[in-house]
Amino acid sequence: MLGHASPEAIEPGRAFSDLGFDSLTAVDLRNRLNEATGLRLPATLVFDYPTTTVLAGHLGAELLGVLVQDATVPAVSASTGGADRDRRHGLPLPRRHPRPRGAVELLSAGEDAITHLPGDRGWNLEALYDPDPDKAGTSYARSGGFLHDAAEFDPGFFGISPREAQAMDPQQRLLLEVSWEALERAGIDPVSLRGSQTGVFAGGSSWATAPPAAAVPRAT
Repeated sequence: MLGHASPEAIEPGRAFSDLGFDSLTAVDLRNRLNEATGLRLPATLVFDYPTTTVLAGHLGAELLGVLVQDATVPAVSASTGGADRDRRHGLPLPRRHPRPRGAVELLSAGEDAITHLPGDRGWNLEALYDPDPDKAGTSYARSGGFLHDAAEFDPGFFGISPREAQAMDPQQRLLLEVSWEALERAGIDPVSLRGSQTGVFAGGSSWATAPPAAAVPRAT
């Protein structure tokens, strides 16, 4: 599918996203594997089993009831070299979202978190404002509570291709960051959770990239 001359060109432990897969080609691979194996595999197959070794382990278990040795998921994407892994592992990601301590400090200092509209959301700020609160597609406010570094994201850290990251809802990127931070704060190795009875409960809205009418004052 990727045009390689031989299987030797594929590193077994390298993430599919690093090899060039995106959502479309991931579904194409799933369809081909369905046809070849007779299984009914999910559309999220490549994301659930993100390397050839891990995927082979899953297929082996489904078809033959056997496991491929070392079919584990790396804690950090293979695209980040050893130096980056040592530098980043165990360290918090850049401050792009509210922190519990930061919220307490903000309240204790009596600071104001309301700012002007950010310029990195792709909004036409001149056309966005209108004093009429009932006019559709505009905002009657010129300020609000915003995450001003929300556009920053390190896709390689999470095994996501830059093209895939650009197509993601910003809330999905933030959710990955805060989930990783939660594990770091708890001192939990992410790999240790695979296959465990662990759940994530999150809430979000549907307008992370463009505000609806009169919605700017709300925090995003």
